[in-house]
Amino acid sequence: MPLTRVITLSFIALITMVNPLAVVPSFVALTEDASRKIRASVAFVASIACIVVLTTFLLAGNYVFQFFGITVPAFQIMGGIIFLANALRTLIVDDRRALNVGGEKRMEDVDVRRAELDPASIAVVPLAVPMLSGPGAITSVMVLVNLYPSLEQKFAVVVAIASVGVVSYIVLLGAIGIQFIINGVKPVLVEIM
Repeated sequence: MPLTRVITLSFIALITMVNPLAVVPSFVALTEDASRKIRASVAFVASIACIVVLTTFLLAGNYVFQFFGITVPAFQIMGGIIFLANALRTLIVDDRRALNVGGEKRMEDVDVRRAELDPASIAVVPLAVPMLSGPGAITSVMVLVNLYPSLEQKFAVVVAIASVGVVSYIVLLGAIGIQFIINGVKPVLVEIM
């Protein structure tokens, strides 16, 4: 299989599970009172941490399989169930549910208060883990380990993981820009009304 196809397929599988758009509301809420520089720093560290976590699971995936005696079909079935659950979750519109679209737990008010004290402390936990590189993304990487066993293919998956990290960073930076627009438009609308 051509390496460009491996990169494309891996990127598609991972970006749907990482789902940086689902993290944007939590990112904005957690960094609401932070400066633009701190927000950009938090977005950068969260994206790098996501890349590191997923790459670690890519490199250690076979050892985890062997250690726990897990077969590839069992992990593929579990991954399929997670994908299906995420798809069904997006069809259900209920604000009372405790999970976001990516399958991870929503932010609690306690986490928001903690972020107000030190916004940089939220970059790795909870933004990178478990929000960006949550169970679904880790499962996808562990399945990709066995779908693409050669060294060149694994390198192609690492390229896909890095691309997902870059997209996540861009999406989170875009959230900063949108928040500045909202902050600018809000007083104007209040004045007009």
